[in-house]
Amino acid sequence: MADRGLAGPPPKEAVDYLRRKGVRTGFSFQDVWREEHGMAFTVAKMMNMDMLHHVQRSLVEAGRNGTTKEEWSRQMTQYLSKQGWWGRKEVIDPKDGKKVVAQLGSSRRLDTIWRVNMGQAAQAGVWERGQRSTSHPYVLYRVGPSKRHRDQHLAWDGVLLPKDDPFWAVANPRNGWGCKCYTRFVSAAQHRRYVAQGIPGPAAGDDGAPEMKAVKTEPPKLREMTYRNTRTGKAHGGYAGIDPGFEHNPGVSRQRQLRTQWQDRDAIFAQDMRPNPKAAPVRDALEIEPAAAKSQRAAALEAVRAIERVHGDGQLSTIPVHETNKNYYYGSFVWDSKTGTAKRINLSTHGADEWPALTMAHEVGHFLDHSGISGRPSANPLDWESATESTAEMRAVMDAIRASGTYALLGNSSPYFRDPCELWARAYAQHVAWRSGSSRLKGQLDKVLTDDDPHVRVRQWPYDEFLPIAESIDRLLMAKGWARRKLP
Repeated sequence: MADRGLAGPPPKEAVDYLRRKGVRTGFSFQDVWREEHGMAFTVAKMMNMDMLHHVQRSLVEAGRNGTTKEEWSRQMTQYLSKQGWWGRKEVIDPKDGKKVVAQLGSSRRLDTIWRVNMGQAAQAGVWERGQRSTSHPYVLYRVGPSKRHRDQHLAWDGVLLPKDDPFWAVANPRNGWGCKCYTRFVSAAQHRRYVAQGIPGPAAGDDGAPEMKAVKTEPPKLREMTYRNTRTGKAHGGYAGIDPGFEHNPGVSRQRQLRTQWQDRDAIFAQDMRPNPKAAPVRDALEIEPAAAKSQRAAALEAVRAIERVHGDGQLSTIPVHETNKNYYYGSFVWDSKTGTAKRINLSTHGADEWPALTMAHEVGHFLDHSGISGRPSANPLDWESATESTAEMRAVMDAIRASGTYALLGNSSPYFRDPCELWARAYAQHVAWRSGSSRLKGQLDKVLTDDDPHVRVRQWPYDEFLPIAESIDRLLMAKGWARRKLP
């Protein structure tokens, strides 16, 4: 969906970046300024909201369907011509009410609209996937297929830095009008090879083969500049080589966009489900030790309260919840493989200051799994892949999990986190945090999703990616008779 020759992301992240933007009118590109572009779709001098929505939707559909720029431009030329938004026309500048002759639609403007929006969307998608990857900790800057390059962008070609380096918050492409620069996320092995052997340069040598150039592993020094927004008269700080309005990382803007939209949807989503009053209370199956440490007991009770806002159960056998000082990773579920029975849940003081309530919900997920929520009589973790006894609803949950980008990012290097039992428990805990509306569980979930360590972040799902998983868990709980939809 971006320029040919770029190793772009899977279309979903890029398309979602465009789709989720609001629309905002602006007579000049300076009316929607800097990071606002990460949240708002705009076309300079397009003051009709219906027209803006139409152009935005056309780009989303083009990205989703693989439409070429040429075909999209042909469709937009027909549409904008019929709307009268084409050629040079006299229009009124809302800033001062004066009439000016301005260029509206044209082939050149359509080319700019396409390249800027699709390019930024592609880079936002690259950034989102790369930030969640546990196997690619570095970012490589490359100039694109332009015939001419800005001197500053050529100087940045081959910059190879950790993905958390502050340089990427400012200079992550695209970095200006017509810029085709891009980034690639790089593994540790690739990093070693590039440092030792270099990378192909942007121009071919005399023999037609690309000249090799050394990578740059030190952050470039950004030269600060001051730009003045002529529409508002305000001065803004910027950097040489980055056009005003482009001095932000579109991927970071995308992440902020998701957080904002999640907050808006959160309260509504938490009201969608409720326990079936005919189901037994979940707390009847959990004996929380009175002597447990205060923080651990509070976490366990908070998790149980959150669970009971979502579903009941089918009068499960009772299991004790212990505090332990052993160095379990936050919590553990103990199952007796000889008798096929659940023995206890352990909550460790090791995780008391991290996400203890979310951990408790996770361990309850294991308990439900081993108590037959999947439909498998033995509830043996080793039966997950081969057990045809699993219900259609549980198989749908696992299918939704495996279809997620997070599952793909785990790779084969994380067999424990790809284990079906662990996948279910993590999805169940996130479902409880989301559906219950518990501020404590949601806060702990946010800590996981925003952790500095990508190996931690990838253990849960970004909110937009989790929706189909949540809906499949809803169907499972309703099929069990444990929950039902709230009436409008």
